[in-house]
This record gives sequence, C-alpha cells and structure tokens, in this order.
Amino acid sequence: MLRILIRGVIVSIALSLIFAGLSAGGAARSPKEFTVVNIESPQGVKVWLPTSLVVRKGDKAIVKLINKLDTEHGYRIVGYNIERVVQGDQSSTIEFTADKAGIFGIDCQLHPAHVGGQLVVLP
Repeated sequence: MLRILIRGVIVSIALSLIFAGLSAGGAARSPKEFTVVNIESPQGVKVWLPTSLVVRKGDKAIVKLINKLDTEHGYRIVGYNIERVVQGDQSSTIEFTADKAGIFGIDCQLHPAHVGGQLVVLP
C-alpha cells in the first residue's frame, strides 16, 4: 500500500515538474531548482524524494539534497559523473548543466539496495 502511495506521489511530482518547470521557446531559461529529501518509510525503505527530476537539455539544474536520516547517504547521477555524500541531518547542493539528453539513473552509491530514481533530460 505504501509503495502505491509513494509511486502516486512521485508521478504527481514528476508531472508537476514537467508542466510547471519547463519553459518553452528560445528565451533564456531560469535554472531548474529541486529539493530532494532522503527519508525512511515505516517499512524501512530508504529513498530520496522526489525520485525523478525532469529538465531540458541545456538547463542549469540546482539540486538541494536534505538528508533527514541520522547516517550518511549518497546521491549519484549515473552518466553525469555526479556523486555526493550527505551526512546525517545535513544538506548539500549540487549544480550542473544538463548537456546530454536521455534518462540517467539516480542511486545511492553507498547503499545500492536503496530505492533509486532517474534524471530525465528532454531534448
């Protein structure tokens, strides 16, 4: 039941990001800012939420990572050579330019069993 709820929240957030966060046309776009929070479900599942981030190729992305747990956890975007370790009850920010389109895995490089996600870079 909790998985269905989490998936519904993720889809909702992803759709909101697509419709609210992506600009159209050739005008200069503002950086895309995200806040991603690491939590543990009542069943012990650890996950960064939202699990999916959506940007357009060429966008600058600013991702604030907030670790609500009391131990360190990693945040890695495979294909973008981004790896960050966030200490327990701390936050960190990563910035990058989405310079290649595609779908790139997001996971915890420290704990492979944790729930991962994806960075979607639209053309």
